[in-house]
Amino acid sequence: MRLVLLAALLLPALAAAQQGGTVILRDGDRGAVGDQQAYVLALQLLANGRTGEAIPLLEDLVAAEPDALPAWLKLKEAYATARRFDDVLALVDGRIARVGPAPDLLAARGASLYRAGRGGEAEAAWQSALAAAPDEAQTYRTVASALADLRLFVRAAEVLDAGREALGDDDLFRLERAHLYGLGLDYAAAADLYLDLLADEPEYAPAVRSRLTRLLDGDGAPAVFAAAVDAAIARDPLNRAYRELASWLALERGDYDAALDAVRALDRLEGEEGRTLVAFAEQAEAAGAGPAAGAALDEALRRYPNGPVAADALLARARRWDADARDVPRSDGAAPTPAADSARAAYAQFLDRHPARPDAPAAALALANLLRDRFRDYEGAEARLAVAARSRDEAVASAARLALGEVAVRRGDLDAARARFSDVDEGVRVGPVAEQARYELALIDFYEGLVFSALARVEALDENTAADASNDAIALRVTLGETLNQDEPPEADLARLRTYARAALAFRRGLADEALATLDSLDASAPPSSPGADVLGDESLYLRASVLRRAGRAADAVDALDRLAEAYPLSFFRDRALRVQAQALETDLGDRGGAAARWERLLELFPGSLYAPEARLELRRLRAET
Repeated sequence: MRLVLLAALLLPALAAAQQGGTVILRDGDRGAVGDQQAYVLALQLLANGRTGEAIPLLEDLVAAEPDALPAWLKLKEAYATARRFDDVLALVDGRIARVGPAPDLLAARGASLYRAGRGGEAEAAWQSALAAAPDEAQTYRTVASALADLRLFVRAAEVLDAGREALGDDDLFRLERAHLYGLGLDYAAAADLYLDLLADEPEYAPAVRSRLTRLLDGDGAPAVFAAAVDAAIARDPLNRAYRELASWLALERGDYDAALDAVRALDRLEGEEGRTLVAFAEQAEAAGAGPAAGAALDEALRRYPNGPVAADALLARARRWDADARDVPRSDGAAPTPAADSARAAYAQFLDRHPARPDAPAAALALANLLRDRFRDYEGAEARLAVAARSRDEAVASAARLALGEVAVRRGDLDAARARFSDVDEGVRVGPVAEQARYELALIDFYEGLVFSALARVEALDENTAADASNDAIALRVTLGETLNQDEPPEADLARLRTYARAALAFRRGLADEALATLDSLDASAPPSSPGADVLGDESLYLRASVLRRAGRAADAVDALDRLAEAYPLSFFRDRALRVQAQALETDLGDRGGAAARWERLLELFPGSLYAPEARLELRRLRAET
């Protein structure tokens, strides 16, 4: 019978507490519930911000069992939350009377007095806490922790300083003291302590960097720490920990030249043979400092062309040049950039020297994509892809097999492309790679004028597998469906759809003039109607803008997308159009304000778009760089 009563009282109360509902417990109810259940209920109430209702439960528990520490601690916390500092003080004094003046209780007493505005008495309580066990290091930590909770950081550090002196150990509490001085904005004192610690115990370097990360946003902090490290290096130029910290600080400040200088010195002094330079390049790359990464790799290759990390440096350098090449807008028919030339040469050199390395297939894939996209060297791309497709890394092999199909499309050999994508589909069967292959097969049907087959394929795709392929498939389904989802599509509409498909294929193959001429013929065949009534009008404008941008006519591309927005405000392509405009305005035309306006418009109109996360990131970046 008692279990039934407990369930009847406790479970509805807990459910109400979890849901934020009203819980009313009478005195008799609390007794029936029992101590453990009352404690659980009190925790639930505290978690939901209902401190006033939790306090009576906890008071009853502490009154019944004054030595039950969990309930006592929660009651002290609840009193403090409710700003009932006199009650906190009475609670602490009661426990001191029962168990004696332990340092933790006296420290808590001081905190209660301080919060009650009785600073002098609080200081006396803390001194009493220190005097209670002056020979124990934990005493000083306990009092310092109480002070730090009150944000009295420098005072907390001073307590630890006093403990170091009282215990006769100059090295005691160095990490804690340094952190407290830093939080208290005494950056010079913090820096001295951190550096003293690293001088004796360099293994603390990760902990020091972690603590400094939280301090570097402070006004003047980066300069103070940098100056302290430079002075330490001048005193002890062979100290590796100091030089590593100097490089890290420079990277955090964005002073990549200074960071590289520190790494150069470290690599030379320690006889690292380029290891430090390559590791720095990885850090700089992660920090978005591509030029600094490239400079470090260049130095490693120049100084240690046959060193132990020469292969890693060469591959990393190829990737850096490749990234530089892709950052430059490229018009169809334009000559490859010097960065593209350098990347091609570096990839080829790496593969010639290290064909058996595990990362060689991935390098071959990267080179193939570069040859295809920047040089239109389809034969060379296919040769490299054949190597990558044999990789034991299934991700690399699958990507290479997909890329072989892409090369066939670029060459205009749709039969070979169909065979290659079918091979991927049949070999992989499930997952994003298979979905991408099936989408490509739908496109080939579309390019060849097999529009009903293309529609059937895209309708069978899994929309939740690969975000990019899924969204592209939806776009193709929209384009096809507007014409084909009729009982008897007019022959003229079918002809126009096939004309649009030819323009899309020409664009994909990089044949800008052919694509524009085909789009012109598509527009000429549109039936007379009011603006915005052409079912292929928005697709035509979006594709035209894409062709124009790739042809180096970014301003015309932006204008075409403005016409799309005006004539087709409800178009499926509106969010894509805004994204393309933002990219073209910033990257091609240098109009950062216009780009930001387009990203903002995308978020305003399409907050659930696949491109919304990208828009938020780009807006934050643009605003931070303004």
